[in-house]
Amino acid sequence: MSAPKLVLTIEPSESGAVVYLPLSPKVAGGEASGHLALKITVKNNEPQPVTLKNLIIASIGTPTLAAVTIPIMAGANRLRIAANATASWFFQPDNNISLPMPAPGQIKLSLSADGFPDPVVLIMPLKPHRSPVAGGSYDFPAKAHDFRVGEYWSGRGESHAAAGDGSQLFAYDMGVIAFDPASKGWNDKLAGKDGSQNNHYRIWGKPIYAMADGTVIGFKNDMPNNTKMGTQAPTPSPVEGNHFWLQHGDEAVVYAHLQPNSLNSKFTKLGAAIKRGDFLGLAGNSGNSTAPHLHIHAIEATKPWAGPLRPLPFRNTYMIDRTALTPPDAAVKWVKAEDQGFSEMPMAIWPATTAPAWYPPGWGEVTRNGIPEANYQAEFDRATSSGYRPVWIDGYEVNGRVYFNAIFHPNDGNAWAARHGMTGAQYQAEFDSRTGQGFHLYQIESYLSGNEVRYASIFVKSAASARTAYHGLTREQHQQKFDTLTAAGWRPINLSVVSPNNKLSYAGLYEKRDVGAFFAKSFLSSIEYQAQFTTNTGAGRKLMYLNAYTHAGAPHFTAIWQEKAPSVLARHGQNAAQFQEEFNKQLSSGSMTRLLTGYEDNDGHRFGAAWA
Repeated sequence: MSAPKLVLTIEPSESGAVVYLPLSPKVAGGEASGHLALKITVKNNEPQPVTLKNLIIASIGTPTLAAVTIPIMAGANRLRIAANATASWFFQPDNNISLPMPAPGQIKLSLSADGFPDPVVLIMPLKPHRSPVAGGSYDFPAKAHDFRVGEYWSGRGESHAAAGDGSQLFAYDMGVIAFDPASKGWNDKLAGKDGSQNNHYRIWGKPIYAMADGTVIGFKNDMPNNTKMGTQAPTPSPVEGNHFWLQHGDEAVVYAHLQPNSLNSKFTKLGAAIKRGDFLGLAGNSGNSTAPHLHIHAIEATKPWAGPLRPLPFRNTYMIDRTALTPPDAAVKWVKAEDQGFSEMPMAIWPATTAPAWYPPGWGEVTRNGIPEANYQAEFDRATSSGYRPVWIDGYEVNGRVYFNAIFHPNDGNAWAARHGMTGAQYQAEFDSRTGQGFHLYQIESYLSGNEVRYASIFVKSAASARTAYHGLTREQHQQKFDTLTAAGWRPINLSVVSPNNKLSYAGLYEKRDVGAFFAKSFLSSIEYQAQFTTNTGAGRKLMYLNAYTHAGAPHFTAIWQEKAPSVLARHGQNAAQFQEEFNKQLSSGSMTRLLTGYEDNDGHRFGAAWA
């Protein structure tokens, strides 16, 4: 006897080559690696049973891979295969092999058996896996624009149990994390939550998206969420809970543990066609799940659970070892992963084509209220460096301290310039400079710092109607300008008022455009403002501008209504908590913040805002 008569089939393999998963470096500039995990099917062509001993894995050529010896076990015993029978064996997580990059070009597998002096030897090419989808790898199944500020997805490679007949060795169990300053560590739960309920987890309810074009080959949508955290007993069936199985090329991918009744109804039929990026459902805690998370893995198959394991690489995704990330600083050595999986270390993940930033990309707006003057520039820089531009700025004082409210929208490609803290002379110089460069004034805001008038401005270089502006006028001068301009067809769009030493000072911006009927008033008490709001709304005019200021110790309002402005829902007199609650409610309903003004009342912050 020499070697036993055994026929070996190795997975994952493609076109005669064993394939591995390229892994991301832990940080940019770090060493990349590869993840090799195998399933071996053995056909025993001997006339008697064969007991397998060891699998020795080595490389051929350079770089040299140190030989690895793995006992072939079936539970506590060696794997025994009956005569003319077939059996399978697969890696366990501690058998995973980390490959250097570039990896060796060939791999040598030597399988020994009791009673045979020589092993069965198989030499195969070794290549990186390419997924059978456009680009050769998958999009991440979530999007950065669904983050709260400070959140990241979290995942780890080379760590999943072999489950599913070895098909899950390349699987990912993923959550959402944020840095907890109190514990100085990462936490997958919301601040102040203990994890005893599903909605304590940051991932709970996060939208999940298709990673590639495909078709539906399986789904479930009516399995209750687990309400008790930890191991579920008995094991739920199906283990994937609410899920989609999608056919992506010759690979089947499961998106598991979703919330019941959250699956996209357009796709809850077999054969439904799905496009990369389509919404699938909401992250939940159904099936064999110890806590809310998302599970994904790929197999080569055309129906669920019916094929061997496949690596699952990502593209258009930023990753970094969590220990190298020091929030709130996002400007660290992120890796732009292309055709790579996660490192074996817990990784923070930013699923976007744009580099990680303070605010996620794709938000309809970034709105901040009650920003102390000392912090405003930092907040401004965070928003603008994240791809947003200012569209509204509001300054006000509370107990002699200056605060700002600001609204930012996604940068639309038009050049813009914004400044604050300017004297009247500095603002005039800014106005002359910017308009000379082809910019138009988008907004002018006046506010008090101490008892001095300061100005903030936004200029934009884009097509716009004719505009004219003034600043630093008394109430009488303003009224004269207002009457003259409106008689000539100009319409006010911005009237900012301050009252240093109880002397009103006006800044105004007008445009020549058909706005329909309009009404503007600049010296309204809170009660008068509410009355005018009711009157103008009843007359078909909609609030399009609101500015608050303090005069003689009491809040006053400047407001503009226009017939052709969009309808809004408006609030005023709200404290910070009330404003935040309304803000969250309106944005969740699809509305956007159109204006936001702050003022002092009863020694506290108050806010007026409108949404449409």
